[in-house]
Amino acid sequence: MSKARTRSGNVPSTATSFVGRRQQRKEIRDRLASGRLVSLIGPGGVGKTRLALQVADEMNHLVEDGVYFVELASVSDGGDVPAAVIHTLGIVDQSNRDATAKLIEYLRDREILLILDNCEHVLPGSVELVSEILRYAPSTRILVTTRTSLMVTEEFLYPVPPLTIPDDAAPVSVESLPQFESIRLLQERAEAASPGFVLDEHNAAAAARLCIQLEGIPLAIELAVARMRILSLDQILERLPDRFGLLTMGSRSAAPRQQTLRSLVDWSFALCTEPERHLWARLSVFAGSFDLTSAEGVCGDGNAEGGHPKTTTLDLLSSLVNQSVLGVEDQESTMRFRMLETIRAYGAEILALTGDSERFRSRHRQYFLDVVTDLERSWCGPGQAASAKWMRVERENLRAALGTAAPGDNYQLELIAGLRYRWYADGYIAEGRRWADEALDAPDGDRAPTPARAKALWVAARVCLLQGDHEAAALRLDECEAAATQLHLADAAAHCLGLRGLAAQLRGDLAEAESYLELALRELADVGETAEWLMASFEYAVALSLDGRSAEASAVSTSALAVCRQRGERWARSYLKWSQGLDHWLQGDFTAAHATALDALRDHRVFDPSLGTALMTELLAWIAGSTGQFEHAAQLIGASRSLWRRTGTELVAFGPKLTGYNSACRGLLEQAMAPRALSTALQAGSKRSPTGIIAYALAEQVVDSIPEDEPPALTSRQQEIAALIAKGLTSPQIAAALVISVRTVESHIENIMTRLGFVSRSQIASWYIGQSR
Repeated sequence: MSKARTRSGNVPSTATSFVGRRQQRKEIRDRLASGRLVSLIGPGGVGKTRLALQVADEMNHLVEDGVYFVELASVSDGGDVPAAVIHTLGIVDQSNRDATAKLIEYLRDREILLILDNCEHVLPGSVELVSEILRYAPSTRILVTTRTSLMVTEEFLYPVPPLTIPDDAAPVSVESLPQFESIRLLQERAEAASPGFVLDEHNAAAAARLCIQLEGIPLAIELAVARMRILSLDQILERLPDRFGLLTMGSRSAAPRQQTLRSLVDWSFALCTEPERHLWARLSVFAGSFDLTSAEGVCGDGNAEGGHPKTTTLDLLSSLVNQSVLGVEDQESTMRFRMLETIRAYGAEILALTGDSERFRSRHRQYFLDVVTDLERSWCGPGQAASAKWMRVERENLRAALGTAAPGDNYQLELIAGLRYRWYADGYIAEGRRWADEALDAPDGDRAPTPARAKALWVAARVCLLQGDHEAAALRLDECEAAATQLHLADAAAHCLGLRGLAAQLRGDLAEAESYLELALRELADVGETAEWLMASFEYAVALSLDGRSAEASAVSTSALAVCRQRGERWARSYLKWSQGLDHWLQGDFTAAHATALDALRDHRVFDPSLGTALMTELLAWIAGSTGQFEHAAQLIGASRSLWRRTGTELVAFGPKLTGYNSACRGLLEQAMAPRALSTALQAGSKRSPTGIIAYALAEQVVDSIPEDEPPALTSRQQEIAALIAKGLTSPQIAAALVISVRTVESHIENIMTRLGFVSRSQIASWYIGQSR
């Protein structure tokens, strides 16, 4: 291309400033410099034309013979496309030659950038003309805006994304919002439309929410801003569910299709074939993204009404992607499709008009229940990580399936129970509790005992226990046991036994916990509930360890780990390894405890950070505190605190023993570290992402004794008592040897454990022996 020429052509000036897209503009300019055909592709309203005009304005002085903008929206026949270009270029030729031939002759020796705007409705004529220009006018470059690819060999497709929007999960602040293009557009247009508008702390959250819900679509934002003359941002948000009725006040100078949101989507819908329209409507039952398999499973059969031939779902999906009705995203080698919410809402309206809404919502629900049921059956095996990932990826569809079911019906109950590994294996306890409560306590729901209700009851009871709500858990278990007796459900009865044991353990009643869990293991084995048997084994092993019965705990966990290895199971294995690490720590074997806890965390990291990650981080903190790694322990304590918040529960739900270990570790850190250093370390740990927490924990090494440069941790009297403990003396024997009372001995031992972050005499003995070497 030539440089520094005078501006020429017909690029129209724009009345408003252009916001953002700096990198995209550069990339498009670079592509036009190295190639000859670039197609800006995307759904209506995303800003293709405005972006093309901005690029044209920036390149005008670089193109020797000018930049020309050809608006094709008013052209109804593809055969008239060459004439429209001739008219734009101002070519005067009174001969009766073919229009394309006239155009090629004019362009042949000229350096021109030609912008063909809105080609999708005259696609064949546009493709034919573009192909001729590329062949016979070597100095002409073409920038196309279209919702449908031209499918020309030389074409470089440049998908135009929406404007950047705030993170839905991130806190909103006035200072952080201007970094997002959608916010800047809203602010700039709002200040022009409503001179008194100011983006401040009072409306920042509403502005962010509006841009998020409009998905950064420039036209939708501008249509929303037009309503700000009489509505506040909050009022617009309240009315946004009826977006097609709300967003109807576009500029009178804009093309008719851009004056309302509905007319914009009408334009795309009209360009689709009948089978494509049917699939568009059916796909509206999906929430978020979906893959080919689910699209085929839910919308399948490809039968198009009205005499159209049968077309496969795959072919129709390809067509909708090509027309920018669907977007495509690659998630770890799996392609998934996504509709913008405006496109989805339009499809939902069409589906409702056909009377097929409930039919396809039902198919959607049944499809996801069938998949969840299959994953549940195969959970106790090598596919756990893939199953957990699928539940994460499909979370929006699973929520939609739950939400469109009748409250408390068997379908909803079965899905809630089937998703139990999402609730407590993948760290979504609060969500599971909410769905279970809504289904089981639905005012209009049928509460008659059924196998589905019994299963949902014991799942809900576990979720309640993991949140520390023992009263609610007991009510769920009471109802479940009654249903199990009435319906002769041996599996539900076995689950109730295990959960009664877990409840006792979390309350600190270890004798009752051991009694229930020992019986539950037999009953769960008898009914073939291997996955729950493994978790009951973990809970039993923990109860035994906390009760000081280390050998028995080891036997239980070792037996269960053998089953895990046989099946290729990793989730329960990580918990069982944690129980072994806890037992090693209680026995004072810090090296084994650290190695085993790290092993547990390595197994668990393939799942979404959950309460298991929090438990493992806690244990690693206690081990670090016990071995003098105070900075490391403090960071892990801070990290575990943020993990507990993320899971929807807290450590106190896991009983007085574990809470006491945490308190002892915190007490040790408060004694060993300066207040500011401790606060800094705790904050550093809490600010780490879940992935960063795991990486930090796995990268650190913990030694098995306090470093030599640390000051003495115990007084001389405490050192004497530690030495006698290491020799195996009991408290009365120590009292007799030192001529002090047993109560004084016990008080010293308590202080030793607080100082060192220990919870057992055996830990004191191991520490003392390590110090004496």
